[in-house]
Formats: sequence, structure tokens, C-alpha cells
Amino acid sequence: MNPWTPLAAATVGWAASAVLIRAVLRDGFDTFDVLPGRMTFAILTLGVVIIFNRRFGTTNPEAWKRGAILGVFGMALPMAVMTKSLEYLPVSLGGLLIALIPIATIGAAHFLVDGERFIARSLPGLLISLLGAAVLVGVGGTTIDGVDELGLGVVFMIVGVTLAGIGGALSRRFALQVSSDQLVLPQFTVATIIMFLLTPILGESGFSSFGTREWVLIALAGAIGTTLPFASFLIAASINPASRLALVGYTVPVVAVTLAVIFLGETVTLSILAGATLMIGGVYLAERGTKHVPEPGVSTSR
Repeated sequence: MNPWTPLAAATVGWAASAVLIRAVLRDGFDTFDVLPGRMTFAILTLGVVIIFNRRFGTTNPEAWKRGAILGVFGMALPMAVMTKSLEYLPVSLGGLLIALIPIATIGAAHFLVDGERFIARSLPGLLISLLGAAVLVGVGGTTIDGVDELGLGVVFMIVGVTLAGIGGALSRRFALQVSSDQLVLPQFTVATIIMFLLTPILGESGFSSFGTREWVLIALAGAIGTTLPFASFLIAASINPASRLALVGYTVPVVAVTLAVIFLGETVTLSILAGATLMIGGVYLAERGTKHVPEPGVSTSR
């Protein structure tokens, strides 16, 4: 397999996810009406992958224990909070803030992953990325029409990014203990259960009000925007060096904004481009300055 193929699939999948979900939310639906359907299609697609590819399925109790934790902190909570932010923010703003996840992961890994301590040479990248985020939100956010709850949307996204960073650090920690492949099914299963438990409490309209268009978008968000990137990234991790894997974190926001401009008619101003450039550049510098503990089965050469 060409090593770039799964990387491209992961990038397009995660980028498309934000656009597909934003399209449904703009129709007036609530986060907790959308997510159970998304996770249903995601886990059904994963089941097909397991049957035909003989990968990602497991009965290992240790994998299920760790995967259940990831299902809460690595998938359900960050997905719910970041989706909620897209009720208030366009992809051209919220999607770019997702680029801060590697920074949040570096911070969380300092406390959760042995041997991955924050080091001084990562500090310049961290400061540049935060400056970029400030420009993106403080200057760029005011140039976008139709954003009435900018502060609330940004708060939701930052909380989601922080939770995703914790999930990312836990994923690294657990992948040193069991195979990453064995964490996928437990993670998806627990996240799906949580979404269905939260919907009667926090949802507004429910499935019954979805039309054909919404169901198609949600199905695509589950299959292409969730299962495809997760599975593709794990495959990519076994045949790509760590430096190449990191490219996904930088390219997903760019592709997401491009798709949002094409399919949602969103606009990108110069101030947003300036903030995004600083932020993604800072993330790159911080990542390059961070020492990662090698995971079993993951190519770590540069």
C-alpha cells in the first residue's frame, strides 16, 4: 500500500466530518440529536471493516477497560463539546481551532505519559500557536458575518480541544500497554452508548424530525467522518514515520476550511488566514520539539 493513501483518507475524513455536521446543525438541529445517529453509522461501518478486514475486533478484557476510558474521554466528551461549538461557529473558525489539539496533547502527556515531559524547546511553538489562536478569534472572529455567539462557541471548542488532548495522551499511554487496534471497538462502543444515554436528556427534536438530507449527511459523518479516519490513521501508523503522521494534524484544518468554503459558502478573511498560519506554524514547532515515547507497531523513524 502507498503510505500516503491512509494518511490522505484520514485527513479528508476528519476534515469532511466538521463540514457534514455543520451542514446538519445549520438546518436547526441540536448536537445531541445528531451524535447518536453519527455514532450508529460509525459503529456499523466499523463492524463491516472488522468482518472483511479481520482488524480492530477484540475480546481482550484489558483492551476493553482502557478502550472504555477512551470512549468517554477520547471520543464521546470531546466529540459532543466540539460539535456543540459548531452550533455557534463556522468551520472556517471552529475547524481551525481544532489544530490546537496537538498542543493540548503535549500538555496532557506531560502528566499522563511516562517519558513525555514538556521541554523548554517546545515553548516558542506553544506561544506562537496561542498568539495565532488569539489573532484568529480576537481579530478574525469579528470579521465573520452571522456569528452571534462567538465567545460561547470558542469556549466550547477550547474545552473540546482540551478534552481531545487528554484523550490523545491517554491513547498514547494505553497504546504502550495494548495494541492500538484493540482499543478501537471498545472506544466506539462506549461512545455510542453514551450518546444514546445523553440524547433523551439533552436532545431537542430527536430522530423523527430528520429528513432524507439530514440522514444522508449524518450517515456520511459516521462512515466517512468517523470510522474512515480512525481506521485509516491506525493503518497509516504502521507504515509511516512519526514525522509524516504529524502532518495530519496540520492539514485537516486546512482541508476542512477549503471544503467549508466550497460546500457551505463560508468566507475566509485575511485576518483568519494570518491567525491560522501562526497557529499551525506554532503547533508544528511545538511538535518538532517534543520527544515522543515510541509505540509498539508504530514507525518512529524520521
